[in-house]
Amino acid sequence: MKIEIKKMQPKIGFIGEDRGNILEDLNFAIKNRFDYYEIQAAKNEKSLSFEAEIIEEIKKISTKNNISLNLHASYFIFLCSLRLEVPKAAFEIAKEEMILANKIGAENITIHSGDLDPTRGKRIKSFEILMKNLQELTKLGRKLKTQIGLENGYRPNYLCRKPEDLLKVVNSAKGLKIVFDVGHANVAGFNPIQYFKRVKDFVINMHVHDNDGMSDQHALIGEGNIDFKSLLKECKNSGYYGPFILELFPHKNVLKGREIFLNIWNQI
Repeated sequence: MKIEIKKMQPKIGFIGEDRGNILEDLNFAIKNRFDYYEIQAAKNEKSLSFEAEIIEEIKKISTKNNISLNLHASYFIFLCSLRLEVPKAAFEIAKEEMILANKIGAENITIHSGDLDPTRGKRIKSFEILMKNLQELTKLGRKLKTQIGLENGYRPNYLCRKPEDLLKVVNSAKGLKIVFDVGHANVAGFNPIQYFKRVKDFVINMHVHDNDGMSDQHALIGEGNIDFKSLLKECKNSGYYGPFILELFPHKNVLKGREIFLNIWNQI
């Protein structure tokens, strides 16, 4: 008798456009059977905290419908700034975000490093400040059982733009992982497949979107120049099956993006 082996399917999710739309996004995730939902970064300090009723509703809906949550920390957190008051404030905000992630039951939290000063001495100091902050945050993460993923950036002065810099920081803090942004790697001038190969042992989350290599367009797969067939083949070969978080807007593009993604995945 021939035994049919069920193929492993990727875990796919999407990131919201705004924290004010969380419950609407969760209903969309339920209706369309997504595995993951990543809550968008806060735009300002007013959106850092949620009312207790909202927190309970998020937990209730996600748990009941088996939707895993990630939280994207605020973009205005610059943990590597040389202005002493900035990283201190950023550290406190990051702690607040981690506590929020714990309250809503998020598995992971995505954090950015921020920009660096291009001069050599100040650049080294920026790395030291960032690593010190992340070492403390990963300690808190272990207490809260919240996994931190450091995302690769794309701007010329971004501290963790290069794979070697990203790995340097990740190896400095026990338990720190990586959120690999495919589009960012491409805009930064790297081959996304080669980039993934270098950091794959630490990847806990992947942000998926396409671009022309010139700007961070958040385009549908196939509308840019990223070789997604080769990338997803490498993911399969490496045993990485997700989460794949579609960074596409609005919701109709999320659905299109998943369809395109699965068409490629199932052909490999």
